[in-house]
Amino acid sequence: MRLSWDDVAVLLAVLRTGTTGRAAEFLGCSQPTVVRKVAALEAAIGLTLFDRTVQGLRPTEAALALAPYAESLETAACEFETEAASLRGETSQLIRLTLLDHYELLLVPILKEYRKIWPNVQVELLASDRVFDLARGEADIAIRGRATSDHDAVVCRRLPDCSFSVYAPADMDMQDRPRTWDDVARHRIGIPERPLAQLPVYENLAKLAQEGKGSVRCSNYNALRSAIISGNALAALPVTIGRTDPSLVECLPPPPEFDVAIYLLGRRAALRRPYVRMLFDSIDEYFRTNPTVLTGRNATRN
Repeated sequence: MRLSWDDVAVLLAVLRTGTTGRAAEFLGCSQPTVVRKVAALEAAIGLTLFDRTVQGLRPTEAALALAPYAESLETAACEFETEAASLRGETSQLIRLTLLDHYELLLVPILKEYRKIWPNVQVELLASDRVFDLARGEADIAIRGRATSDHDAVVCRRLPDCSFSVYAPADMDMQDRPRTWDDVARHRIGIPERPLAQLPVYENLAKLAQEGKGSVRCSNYNALRSAIISGNALAALPVTIGRTDPSLVECLPPPPEFDVAIYLLGRRAALRRPYVRMLFDSIDEYFRTNPTVLTGRNATRN
């Protein structure tokens, strides 16, 4: 029995995305190609990996049992490719850095200093809400507001927490701005969709909106910002957004109980390369010595 890594990659894509259509989009191929490769893999190993139902493909027990081994093959393939590039002594070195949307602006001073030392290293910024899996080699470094990984292949450090405050349009009259959190209920309040809506600050504001003038649904931070500037609603934003935008005015001090934990993660294998390790340490050191960038207040590191 001879297996193709491409077929195993398709198995993982279908397991992770749930449909052959989304798997095809993720892999950059056609849906028939995904269907054909799944069938080829099933024939090669003599097992049914997915039950075909009216709701779509449903993974069998065999598929779920094989998934960890498929992921190990994926990790090995990523490491093989990385090590081969290192052995070739390629000068066009690449670091894949995934981070929260809008955090790329916070990294400008770090990257400027970094390029003075490693001018030939290309840092690919992946600003997205998607959680890239470092253990599987999807990225080398991550900055995210998610729980730390307990995978041995990932190194984790906690950065200063990110604070939130309520913002109004900069041209709003002083007397109309809220002076307390309860005052916010006198205005319509912008509330984001999930998963942002699950953050403590937005859960609190959703309750105020129910007691007051109601809410305006916004898909993400950019939509919240637009709702504020247009005068359509007041809303909470991370200070990393609000304090850098002259069209917004911060109404209230950021309360610590609404802070969100931020983590810096690095793929252990990638951190063995000096140019990756230096960027990782530089990010950690910058936020450690400049915590107010994230917290909006003087703070000590957790």
